[in-house]
Amino acid sequence: MHQIAAPFIFLIVLAKSVSAYVTLSQDGPGVIGSTIHFRAQVLDEHGAKMGSETLKFTWTDNAMPPHKFTESGTFSTSLWNVTYKAPDYPPGEYEVEVKVQKWVGFFYWDIGSQRITINYTVLLNGEMEIIQNHTILGGKYISQNKEVRHQIRLSEPDAKLLSGNDTIINSYWFLGCTYYGSTEDLTFPFNYTKDDLDHTVLMRALIVAGKETNVTIDENSFTGYVAENVSEHETTVNPDKNCEDFPIVPKDPNKYYGYFKRNVIPNAPVQVGNIAGATWLKMGEVLHLNLSCSGSGPFYHCVRFQVGEYNVTGNETCSQARPTTNCQISVTRYLGPKNPKYTVLFIISNAVSKIVTPVGVTQYSEKHHPQLSVIIVPISCSVLAIVLIIFGVAYWIQSRNRYKIEVADFDFSRNSDTEYKTFKERLRDAFSTAFTRVKEDSYSEEGPSHYSGGGGVWSPTRKNRPPPEGSLLHENSDSDQ
Repeated sequence: MHQIAAPFIFLIVLAKSVSAYVTLSQDGPGVIGSTIHFRAQVLDEHGAKMGSETLKFTWTDNAMPPHKFTESGTFSTSLWNVTYKAPDYPPGEYEVEVKVQKWVGFFYWDIGSQRITINYTVLLNGEMEIIQNHTILGGKYISQNKEVRHQIRLSEPDAKLLSGNDTIINSYWFLGCTYYGSTEDLTFPFNYTKDDLDHTVLMRALIVAGKETNVTIDENSFTGYVAENVSEHETTVNPDKNCEDFPIVPKDPNKYYGYFKRNVIPNAPVQVGNIAGATWLKMGEVLHLNLSCSGSGPFYHCVRFQVGEYNVTGNETCSQARPTTNCQISVTRYLGPKNPKYTVLFIISNAVSKIVTPVGVTQYSEKHHPQLSVIIVPISCSVLAIVLIIFGVAYWIQSRNRYKIEVADFDFSRNSDTEYKTFKERLRDAFSTAFTRVKEDSYSEEGPSHYSGGGGVWSPTRKNRPPPEGSLLHENSDSDQ
């Protein structure tokens, strides 16, 4: 008898020595009629999946009538899908349990179990997302000068329920109590105005889905009869001061309804204005810079100093940012003589934006220049001397031209072409010329003397002189002979 029980005792001890635990997850909540997916996984003591052991998963819930499912095999993960349809299952919370057993030779031995609670609702589940610059914003602050895309992200069971081709979705959008129209999907682009700046505003969305939708929204009539339909992260609906939570819509059991809302605060992004201060400094001078900016406060800023020139990437951050409500930043710093160039980075941010502004600073060494008089006096004297020389030369040329006497030769008897003469011929000509001058000098004012055998010879200076009045002019002509 003991020999027969020994193997069973050994298997029991072996089964108890196995250390494992079970994890259980689900993708709910879901609207009534949707399918929720459950996932169970068996892990060993080190957090790894179980090996090649044969495991058995037994699923059940507390619904009436209950749902059950069992599967076994050499796997460590089990999936189970459950659909709660109306009117068999009312909305509310349900509990799902999974038990895991291990095959130990002749029987299954329990190694663990896990339970989870799911929530089935009357209205669609999800949340309203705010998307700006292709980024999902987690907070309530948005940039006022850029378009905002409001998007309803449904829970996975509800999204799959409405993904059928024959399902029509209409979204009705409200800002506060004002109705802004409808869209045929789950998104709504909108630009907030300056009137909304720095104020908390409430964006609401009514979702109606079904085979056909013919809902008419009366923006002047509101009621709160669907106020229980809130986002996944909300438990109550707080009405505005001027209206209730939801417009009046007719109920249709063949349609799915959803109500979502999101509080947002539009802010103005940071904008840098004037930067005052000298950026060219003598070596040893102290840097003084003043920067002014605008936007929605509070502001957070820091100042960084980079050696040399720096290209801004936009990814610069502040390790210790200083808060301020007035965007006026002053910088006073002695840079030192080591580096001639620096880049001052102003990193300023608020709830919706960040801006990095670089300012280049150059330090230079002052050179000793000679006095101005040492340069101007020699140059002035040189110019004056050149001017005096030019005026002196010009005056000399003008005076020379004024007193120059022109000498003219009126001896027309000479031949311009000088002929060759011997010494005797030149002597004879000289005597002949001497006698001619004597004869010319013997003329009186009454006229030339007369010689037999020919007329007198006039000097060139007297040839054309008119005779005195009453005198007789004698000429050599053929009539005198």
